[in-house]
Amino acid sequence: MKPAAPRQGGTERRARPVLTGRALVLGGIVVLLVVLLASPIHRFLGSRSDIATTSEQLRKDQQQLRELKRQKDRWADPGYVQQQARARLQYAMPGDTVYVVVDKGQRSDIEKTAGSTSATGRGSEWNTRLWDSVRSAGK
Repeated sequence: MKPAAPRQGGTERRARPVLTGRALVLGGIVVLLVVLLASPIHRFLGSRSDIATTSEQLRKDQQQLRELKRQKDRWADPGYVQQQARARLQYAMPGDTVYVVVDKGQRSDIEKTAGSTSATGRGSEWNTRLWDSVRSAGK
């Protein structure tokens, strides 16, 4: 590179200052904008995250609602109610033959109930059993 030629008239070129007034004003405006916009941008990004979370929760809730409606429709069917009563509560319809399978060496609930009825001479109604337990607890 060639050194800068002196200007006409004998004046030399001066070095520019690193920090000018324009640069200071521009830097101040940038800092002011960052300070002013930081909070709204943070809220905007936070609300986008909340919206994504809420939409995911809405999707799950709608899926659960569809499942519950299916269950409600099933329970409206008398055949399904009867099937569930038989399976869950071990109900039997009049005329049905009930089989109880027990492991070898164990007594079935029917034998236990029959044994307690014959031993006490009374039926196994719930109120009789309750009263007997109250009397035995008082001794």
